[in-house]
Amino acid sequence: MLKKIAKILFVIGLGSATAVLIFDEVIVAINEIPSTADFQHPDNISLKLDSSSRMALKRSRNSVVRILSKTPTGAIASTTGTYIKAKGRHYIVTVMHGLLGPCEDTRIWTEDGGFTPCREIIIMNPIIDYAIIEIDELPLSEPIPIPRALPRGDEWLETIPNQAQLYYTGYPNSTGPLTFPGRIVGYADGDFIYMHSFAWGGASGSGVFALDGKLVGYLLAIDVGETIHGVDVLEDIVVVVPTFKIDWSLIL
Repeated sequence: MLKKIAKILFVIGLGSATAVLIFDEVIVAINEIPSTADFQHPDNISLKLDSSSRMALKRSRNSVVRILSKTPTGAIASTTGTYIKAKGRHYIVTVMHGLLGPCEDTRIWTEDGGFTPCREIIIMNPIIDYAIIEIDELPLSEPIPIPRALPRGDEWLETIPNQAQLYYTGYPNSTGPLTFPGRIVGYADGDFIYMHSFAWGGASGSGVFALDGKLVGYLLAIDVGETIHGVDVLEDIVVVVPTFKIDWSLIL
């Protein structure tokens, strides 16, 4: 009888020890789950993508910024921009229509670095709708080198042909940063590009990158059409301005 009781206790002991080990393994597994910051890190890019796509995405995600501009009445506009570097100085290129106030009421925001003030608005071009803002260095972001990251004149046709794959990262509806793929589907008078992707208010100014990592454009707007029911937004047809429309001589 005593041997039988001892055997039962031994089995119970083994079961308890096994349960403790399994519980400990579950706790360890839970503790190993990546943090939100790990998921959001700019370099968290799918390894299943080819090397060209990964390079374009890395440049896009590491250079994106959000721009907040306050009007004299206190309203705040939110758009997206791209962090660039030229001749040792640091700038943001974005859309002009997102700058509703002066430089002193404009802030640059990044996921890791918080807010950075505007130092000077270098240019505001109302015709092509772009602006270049000088800022201090963003130590946790990676600037796009200008002009090295721009296609040369003889490269443009092969860089942005019809059906070329593109990527951009932005803050549509003040959400993000979110990264989207796109594909060129056509061209418009004035050298504008039509891209099949997604965009919404707040994504204007986002830098658009080709698979070779070149900065080929920035988001201007989404297309708007008319139906029998009235005006409608075509949020999957995005208008892109190629970067050869920008006067880079002001910073080079």
